[in-house]
Amino acid sequence: MLLNFRNSFTKSLLIKTFCVLVGFLSLLNVNGQEINKKKTLRQARKALYKEQYINAQNEYMKLVNAEPTNDIYNFEAGLSYYLSTHQQTKSIPLFEAALQNSKEDTIVELYYFLGKSYQLNSEFEKANASFEKFDRFIDHPTKSGKMLKNDVNREIENNKNGINYLTNKNDKVFIENIGEKVNSIDREYAPVINKNGDILLFTSRRNYKGNKKDKGDLLPYEDIYAAKKTEAGWNLLTDKAELKKYLPDNVNTKKHDASITYSTDGNTIFTYKKDAIWQSNFKDGSWSTLKKLDDKINASKFNVPSVTISADGTTMFFVSTKKDGIGGKDIYKSVKKSNGEWELPVLLSNNINTVDDEDAPYLTEDGKTLYFSSTGHATMGGYDIYKSELVNGEWSLAENLGFPYNSPADDIYFIVDKSNENGFFSSSRVEGNGTFDIYSFSATCKNLENTEIRGIVYNNELKQPIKSTLTLTNLSTNKEETSATSLSTNGKFLLVAKPESQYNLSIVAEGFNPQTIKISTPKQCDYFQLFSEISLEKAKVNGEDVQIATLRNSFFNSEEAKNNPAFTGIDTASISKEVPLVKVETDNNYTTDKELIALSRKLDPKTTAEFTMISDTIKVDRLVVTNTTNTPAFGPIYFDFDKHNLSNDAKKELDKIINFLKTEEGKEMVLNIKGHTDGKRDMELNQKIFAKRKITFTKEASEQRSKNYNIELSKQRAETTVKYLKQKGIKAIQITTEAVGEEEPSKPNLNSDGSNNLENQKLNRRVTFKLNKQSVL
Repeated sequence: MLLNFRNSFTKSLLIKTFCVLVGFLSLLNVNGQEINKKKTLRQARKALYKEQYINAQNEYMKLVNAEPTNDIYNFEAGLSYYLSTHQQTKSIPLFEAALQNSKEDTIVELYYFLGKSYQLNSEFEKANASFEKFDRFIDHPTKSGKMLKNDVNREIENNKNGINYLTNKNDKVFIENIGEKVNSIDREYAPVINKNGDILLFTSRRNYKGNKKDKGDLLPYEDIYAAKKTEAGWNLLTDKAELKKYLPDNVNTKKHDASITYSTDGNTIFTYKKDAIWQSNFKDGSWSTLKKLDDKINASKFNVPSVTISADGTTMFFVSTKKDGIGGKDIYKSVKKSNGEWELPVLLSNNINTVDDEDAPYLTEDGKTLYFSSTGHATMGGYDIYKSELVNGEWSLAENLGFPYNSPADDIYFIVDKSNENGFFSSSRVEGNGTFDIYSFSATCKNLENTEIRGIVYNNELKQPIKSTLTLTNLSTNKEETSATSLSTNGKFLLVAKPESQYNLSIVAEGFNPQTIKISTPKQCDYFQLFSEISLEKAKVNGEDVQIATLRNSFFNSEEAKNNPAFTGIDTASISKEVPLVKVETDNNYTTDKELIALSRKLDPKTTAEFTMISDTIKVDRLVVTNTTNTPAFGPIYFDFDKHNLSNDAKKELDKIINFLKTEEGKEMVLNIKGHTDGKRDMELNQKIFAKRKITFTKEASEQRSKNYNIELSKQRAETTVKYLKQKGIKAIQITTEAVGEEEPSKPNLNSDGSNNLENQKLNRRVTFKLNKQSVL
């Protein structure tokens, strides 16, 4: 297979430049230097010329640290990183320092290598700015100048492509390095997955058990390795007995051996050695001896590094360099005859092949999509991964997969599973463990380890926060995972849970029976807090006493939700009447929660992803009244017109009630609090309100608005009363409330002539109390 991923022109340029620089810059730089700097510089340059990059980096950094403003030291240190094909972007600050400390025409090649380094770091605009500055120093009329100009123009075009791909990056694809147990500091590529998806073959040029080196590039010969998928990730497979299940005996020789592909059924394997494709079949529990394919595929003197086979085994796509090709390495197709021989190969069209190199074809199982890599088409640098669709028997124009599949480095050997959503590829991108690594990709993200559910619990009747204990029990393990207590001050809580899990949520709140509700947490790729609004209330259904818990689960990213068209025009003001949001200093989410709760009122659980509304009703013990004739009487307390705050006189009366409820007799009592209003009418005010809201005014509508308003006002008076009692230590279990508005006046609100009776109306702005001794049926 023996792929050379380096740009030959770039390396040629460096060697020629470096040979000149070593002589010229030595004269500039060595005079006046201490002996150790002379020696260190000589050792650094020797290592760089021999491509011993790690040694070169160590020596150059000694010089840079000793003399940080020396442009030559910084430039050559930058080269030692850029040319290493590992951690290449560490060259950027060194090249920048060299540029800052030199005149622009001192080291003209600096602009070129700085541009290439920016390109590898996906800083495409900076890269082009650097290439444009370099262009001024090219000797355009000469042959070498024209070659250099063409190279620079291509780099600029690649960067323009990169800007476009980066702008249209696919954020729904998740790329992950499969780990250092497989990827080394050397080269790993050509992944091959077995049909079960738990064994990965790959090719590496690593030092392993004294394997020999290729004299051409001084790197170890290629060998085939296998990795096994475990719960902890991919691990190198070394057990010989198990390796025999997936590879033929003696698959690795003293020279180059590389993995190519399995057949769809997993019973045939294709490998590369001796510059040709070989085949082995799995039969009767073992692999046959590798056999070289016929010369129609393995044409003499032509390198055939990559192969893909159709699911039925009758069509092969492979790579070769032939005289009839379009240019460089091209992709060919051959069809198997009925007698088992292969037909003469057919060159694929220029929708696939270019004057540059194409490599690593991969045909999907359905035969409709061909993935491959190319240094041509609209690449952003090096090999990029492309796909072509089979339409009416013809392969469509290749489409660049863009970010994040591709990078400014080499990206190649793309394979995918049946769903076309998960797979592997190889890349020399800068964030890798070594020169060339294997990466996995998925169109579905990897779950976060934990997620957080933030929320509020409140009494829906009194519109007051409730102190409660919330517990999550994982349904798959039947174990309690976490619990939290909502604050009595604002009802807020925070639970830690697992994404994409089923739970029983247990709610134990003051004044209410324990209640358990099933909830589901969504899959979560990126961190954000989920939100659950929980309201509790008691009611009668078909004559029975029940308790109703309602959950509005907004299990989505609240920041992204603000981009939802439904978010526009939400009414946060009205939420204060529905949900008791109490602002406390420690609550940094007050405004966000208010907006989210308001948004939830506009969302439809049937059509909105990750928003559910759950209502759960349980039967509770019914309280009955017995022997109330001897209980003390309290109240009523009175309020100013259209107000619900407590007067000093009202507080004195409530203190009497509190003192009684804390006695032994009082502890057996339940206090019923009933809110009332007067029935005063203000038609002129209603007309103004209707006009402001652009609602047609009628006498009937005005009457209904007044009644609705008075119901709400009577509720607020009851809530204010309850709040005072609870602040003084009275438990919610001893309190019930009602809001009747103007429906139960103690005195007539109007005179016989229909005018307002102001004195009687004062007496109707009240809260009344009734003590009941309770027993349970």
